[in-house]
Amino acid sequence: MVNRPIIAALRRQPAWIALLLLAVALAACASLPWLPRAAEPARSASTTPAELGRYLFYDRRLSADESRACASCHRQERAFSDGLPTSTGLDGMLLRRNSPSLFNASELATLTWADPRITSLEQQVTVPLFTAHPREMGAAGSEHTIVARLRADRATAERFAAAFPGDLEPVRWARVVEALAAFTRSLEARNTPYDRYVYYGELDALNPAAVRGMRLFFSSGLACGHCHTDVVPPQQRTPPRWSALDYIATGAGQNDDRGLVEVSSRSSDAYRFRVPPLRNVAVTAPYMHDGSLPTLDAVLRFYETAGRVGGGKEPERRAARHPLIAGFVLGDAERADLLAFLRALTDTDALRDPRYEDPAGDAVK
Repeated sequence: MVNRPIIAALRRQPAWIALLLLAVALAACASLPWLPRAAEPARSASTTPAELGRYLFYDRRLSADESRACASCHRQERAFSDGLPTSTGLDGMLLRRNSPSLFNASELATLTWADPRITSLEQQVTVPLFTAHPREMGAAGSEHTIVARLRADRATAERFAAAFPGDLEPVRWARVVEALAAFTRSLEARNTPYDRYVYYGELDALNPAAVRGMRLFFSSGLACGHCHTDVVPPQQRTPPRWSALDYIATGAGQNDDRGLVEVSSRSSDAYRFRVPPLRNVAVTAPYMHDGSLPTLDAVLRFYETAGRVGGGKEPERRAARHPLIAGFVLGDAERADLLAFLRALTDTDALRDPRYEDPAGDAVK
């Protein structure tokens, strides 16, 4: 506060000088370190694009009507799938394909179920955001509106500035895409019982049934590892394969999705879809590109019959089948062992890792 001698001196001056001197005195006092200061707004702790991407991944404002977020179709507890046969977009519109897991997506040579042209996560992020038919997030046509929403929120704008400190205007679509891709790239699931058994020498990480199932999985009779190379040690992996699977003739399998041929225009690519990675497969039901197989047991039986469950008599679909999908015979005990191995590919820590959770603490429903 201003002391009495100063006040007395001010009283002897003309009014305008007194006011001027009082203002100078108050300004000087305000700069002293021992005076209490008004609290400054807390800045975001996010300093990387991946951390910003985590916020955006759970942010419904990225959709045209603010009803959907990336996390609406990719839920952490389901290995960033959604538990539906096929996902839904704006206005509850059913999409064509099942939402795949996002864990370890950075290791995939190609992304999406049937478009080998998409080879980077930055490319992939734009598909749900901007694809118009069908509309998933519906951002196309609402680009300016969505960016304006983000810029108007101070906390969000500060996170962009912290993640991209060199930008004069960091809140823009290029940075949204970069941040979402960076977050997706950070999603790793490698602490499975299988990984601990194979890579870290924890011989008790797999139970006896899972060990027997692992031997079946890699056996010449089943040859699962020929296509599912994500669980094969890196030095033994072959290039990514495209599986050529028949539809089954019931449920969601009766749609018009013809797979890779829609991109390549080669008739031999009809009904071919990318082989999915298998880590966390036990929590990503239902299965296949159309979600038409409800359980892992159903998947095994599908391959036992070489994809002929429900008939599969259409010539085009028979011709599309990969030579490795020739069928095999499993007893009930062997099938149980193989299921035990597939369940041992689950990284339970990743499914609840706080680094991947909704930072607002209110998971998207």
